[in-house]
Amino acid sequence: MTGSFPGVNTNEGFLNDNDREKLKEMDIHIANTTLENLYDDNFNIYKAFSTAEEKLYLSYVSSDSEGNSLKPSTLCLKIKKIFPNLKEESDIISKKAEITVMNAAFSDLLLNIRNFKDGKEIDDIWFGIYKIFEEDKNWNERLKNAVKGLDFSNKPENLNENNIKKLYGDTLKTSVSGLENYKKCAFSFYLTYALKLKEEKTFKLESLDTGSFMHDVIDTFFEEIENNKINLKEITDEKTREIIDKIIEEKLNLKENYIFISSAKFRNQTFRLKRLIIKAMKYIILSITDSDFEVLGHEVEFGENKKYPPIAIELEERKESSNSW
Repeated sequence: MTGSFPGVNTNEGFLNDNDREKLKEMDIHIANTTLENLYDDNFNIYKAFSTAEEKLYLSYVSSDSEGNSLKPSTLCLKIKKIFPNLKEESDIISKKAEITVMNAAFSDLLLNIRNFKDGKEIDDIWFGIYKIFEEDKNWNERLKNAVKGLDFSNKPENLNENNIKKLYGDTLKTSVSGLENYKKCAFSFYLTYALKLKEEKTFKLESLDTGSFMHDVIDTFFEEIENNKINLKEITDEKTREIIDKIIEEKLNLKENYIFISSAKFRNQTFRLKRLIIKAMKYIILSITDSDFEVLGHEVEFGENKKYPPIAIELEERKESSNSW
């Protein structure tokens, strides 16, 4: 009996308890009220407890199928108070061998085999059970595979040189973010840059989406300024708002940004994001106009066939690393 027994039913249905009481006063009898159901549950519990003639067993599970802990029913606590000398037994630490059905026995057998391999003592009954499954033609192959699996150790092996060449080539071309990823987790680098794995896209607006969208709008804003030869130190707040409004409207019509207008909730978030971008641009422009700096370029790329050449580092064994950012 877990903490869910006796249950507390708070769902009154279409008619609440007051409605039911008024109908009873009018001699119209329908389903019981929640309080009456509670009395019925307690009466049934009393009958169950008082029916036993010799022994009464109370049991409860300590955790659910996902491993979450469960509390015993309040009835167990009441019984303990009435009979303080009762001793509670648990099979969590020392589980007794109870053979019921084949599937359950097989699972318990594997657990005991694991314990035996780890040098722990097990009940002699499991050696006989092992013999039964071994001689059963329907279970023999399954038992062999399961025991073989118990000896498996999941120790990864280093990639050999030939496979590394196939994955990355003779010259490693990477970026600062890639190197940071490698330093943080080499296996993550392997999955991302060698196997080219990507996280499955989910239809929800995340901080990464809004950050990328905001970055894209700001980048396009400076392109507009450069193409139209607008002096940042002379631009007005109204002109800034006008350009950003135009950019955002154009980008919202792109297929990859559909999520931003897919629902009223996301449209509201996009409206708030627009205000944030305008405010951010105001501070960016202000920081430029109050200094002697001038914007000579934005999103300037380093790398082969880019404005600036990559940084090439010669490594051991005559292998080169080309880093671009």
